[in-house]
Formats: sequence, C-alpha cells, structure tokens
Amino acid sequence: MSVNGVSLAVHEWRGKGLAVVCIHGLTANHTCWQSLADILTPEYRLIAYDLRGRGESDKPPKGYSLEIHARDVNALLDRFDLKRAVIIGHSLGAKIALHFAVHYPKRVSKLILVDGGHDIRAEVLDSIAPAVNRLGIEFPSMDVFLQMLQGLPMFQGRWNDYLERYYRYDVEVLPSGAVRSKVSKPAIEEEIANLVRERLWVLHHQVKCPTLILRSPDGLLTATDCLMTQEEGEAMAHAIPKSRLVVVPKTNHYTVLLGKNPKTRQAIRKFLAS
Repeated sequence: MSVNGVSLAVHEWRGKGLAVVCIHGLTANHTCWQSLADILTPEYRLIAYDLRGRGESDKPPKGYSLEIHARDVNALLDRFDLKRAVIIGHSLGAKIALHFAVHYPKRVSKLILVDGGHDIRAEVLDSIAPAVNRLGIEFPSMDVFLQMLQGLPMFQGRWNDYLERYYRYDVEVLPSGAVRSKVSKPAIEEEIANLVRERLWVLHHQVKCPTLILRSPDGLLTATDCLMTQEEGEAMAHAIPKSRLVVVPKTNHYTVLLGKNPKTRQAIRKFLAS
C-alpha cells in the first residue's frame, strides 16, 4: 500500500468491531501482532504493517523519525477510510503511537503502549544490541539463525511458535541458502540517532485519550535490564491523563507481546471493552 511515496507491506485481520492499528518495534515486523490477532479477531479488526525500512516495506535511504512514522500512520488511516482508531504500539511503536496521539488527537480513540513510550536510557542500547547487531549479517541457514536466537538469554525457556513465525518472516533467503534480515541497518542507525534526541516526557501530559500502559519486568541479557523500569512506568501513568499501568509478570520485552501471557490478553481485552 502506497503512503507518502513509500510502499508499506500491510496485513489485515478482518473483524466486525473497532479498528485497531498496530505499530511494531525498532527491528521488528508486523507478524509480532499475530498473538494479539488470535484473541481479538473477529470481534475487532486489526491492521498491522511493516514500518518503512523493515520487512517487505520500502527502504528509502533517509527518513526515519517519529514525525515521519506518524505521517505514515495518518496516511494509512486515510487509505483504510478510518476517521479514528485504537492505536497500539510496542517498543519503538509505542513511541510512534504516543507521538501520533499527541499530534493527531482526533484520530485516536484509545492508546495502548506496550513496554514503550518513554525516553530511551543509554543502557537500553546495550540490551537491544543483539537485535541490531544481527542486521546485515548472513547466517549459513535458517536453522543456524533460529538456533542462534534460541540461545540468547531473553529466549531461553521462552521460545514459542509466535517467535519462530516472527523471525522466519524477518529474514530473506539468499541463493546460497543463507539467510539475512530484511531490516535496513542504515535505517535503524538513523532511527536510533533521532531517538536519543527525543524528549517524550514532554508529550505525556498532552495525551487526550484513554491510555493503557503495559510493562514487562524481566530483563533481556540479565535479570534486571528491563526496557521500562517500574519507576518509568509509574511516572508515565502519573503524567498521562486517563491512563493505567499494568505490569505483566514473567514476561520480558519480547514475550509480553510474542507470547500467550493471560494478563496481557486480559488487560487489552478489558481496556478495549471499557
């Protein structure tokens, strides 16, 4: 689907009720929302897409910022003839969703921020290093790639079908049989450079719509390197009017979404129905 001169790969899970537009994370893709689609459709209509620079979407050499992504979301709503929608974002997607809700308030009925929406701490860049460092690297085969992932601390004992589907979509298979991520590394480098200059805390009090904040407490590389601390989550919930913070136990930044945790599902369903 063409928006703002860029072709975005869009996937829709059809449903009868409210439209929910889903925005994925930094090096992610639209398949991370399959777990949510499994519990929300056909009661709700889910629309997810690969951000520019990721997955099957176009990868222009420049143009990776919250402002540009928000413009893409706005154009996407136009293409689907949606005046308003529920906007949900995970990680970077939560930052985009927050930016969109503040700058396009009439288009957002409810906002869901999954383990994101706050300013990035320097040590977080260390925690997401495995996700960034794989970009551009060729792995000899799909099996070797998946085995590497399963050996990472954040996935040990947590690997599941959602994660496997997500990472199989993440890579392209080369003629040699080797695999390489579809994500543009220059896009991610520009994105991070722009993110560290953002001051999202100034936006929190400007959110007008009801907001659900989900936080995952477990670390990625260590037991404690979570991406949103309890203090950050509580500060966001205090600053954003009409918001609620829900901590989802026994989840990390990936499995809070790419998993089957009943608390994630219960919190989102209850919020959408309220």
